[in-house]
Amino acid sequence: MTVIIYKLRDLSLVWTGRAHSATVRAMSLESKLDTWVAAGLIDTDTAARIRAHEEAGDRPYVLWAIIGLGLFALALGLALIVAANWDVIADWLKLGAHLALTAAAAAAVWFGAARGNRWLKEGALFLLAALVLAGIALHSQVYQLTGPMWQALVPWLLLMTPAMLIAGSTRLVAYGWSGMLLWTLAALALENEHAHGLWYFVHGLAIAGPLILIGLSLLPWRSRLSFADGLREVGVLLWLGGVSLAHFVWAGTVTPTEAGDMAVRLVVPVVVAAGAVWAGRRWRMIPRAMLLPIIAAPMAALLLATVVPHADGWPARLAGALIYMAMWGLIARAAIASGWRALFGVAVAAVGIRIFIIYFELFGSLATTGAGLIIGGVLLIALALGWRRVFALVGRARA
Repeated sequence: MTVIIYKLRDLSLVWTGRAHSATVRAMSLESKLDTWVAAGLIDTDTAARIRAHEEAGDRPYVLWAIIGLGLFALALGLALIVAANWDVIADWLKLGAHLALTAAAAAAVWFGAARGNRWLKEGALFLLAALVLAGIALHSQVYQLTGPMWQALVPWLLLMTPAMLIAGSTRLVAYGWSGMLLWTLAALALENEHAHGLWYFVHGLAIAGPLILIGLSLLPWRSRLSFADGLREVGVLLWLGGVSLAHFVWAGTVTPTEAGDMAVRLVVPVVVAAGAVWAGRRWRMIPRAMLLPIIAAPMAALLLATVVPHADGWPARLAGALIYMAMWGLIARAAIASGWRALFGVAVAAVGIRIFIIYFELFGSLATTGAGLIIGGVLLIALALGWRRVFALVGRARA
């Protein structure tokens, strides 16, 4: 009960913070309007129209906070009552209630789409996806079904993918579906990691998960750009992050046998990457200059790290570091040319972090001594200040 009270308190603080932020924004707007009028940039009539427009868009955050807390308490109370009496509830009642809730969520999706109520449709679609997943778990419990995790996730993916791809239009649904897709592929690969033959292509499909998201985001989602952006954000984040971590393979030994196995696994990612580049060139949903740096360059870096046999040693580690920095350098160059300042900042930071890691790789145990840590701290501060300086200079140049 104490945990519940603290959760309610935290939620109230969040909503109160939002209400306070709205008040601060209103005060800031008034100050700016007065300054602009005094400077002769706008007249009083224009200021009045701007003020009326902004006030018309104000949202009753305090009211929403109270209603939200009430609904949260109601839902939590019902959940506690059901949990306390779960064992005495008949199986037919559990399944019937779940079926009714699922049907209601599906009807809400249809109703929201028919009325053009975007948030009703998206919220109901997200709820429907959660209910379908809960239904699979419920049936497994009622009928005492056991098996690997992927056997429960694959049916969910088959059932919900058409609905979420066709009806989804916000980042909420995009993030949810992306997470479930990646979870399913990862579970499928990890629970069969020692399998051979055709399972290698399943492993490759798991590696290609982020590329699948990037490729889907490059299709012509003209009326649902937020959904496409959500798919692309998850895909790019995990693809670049995963390849960045994979470059540490250069610090170990890759035998010819291991390289051959990885070559088979990476057939699927290469094909998916080629399809994503084609889709990007065909529909131009993002700047063409970004396609090769965020798709092909990481793919090439991954192939070099895992498919080329090498022994552990300074030549391999140096090659890995150079390939890593070349990859992020290409990304930084394309990002600044395309106006993707956030990705440019990430690229510069990634190179700086790798330089810091090289310091420890070069000096080894000496870097952990007092003098070594001092030098490392100075280097890290210098890299951080340099990153900030570069980012600021680029911002001024773009302005």
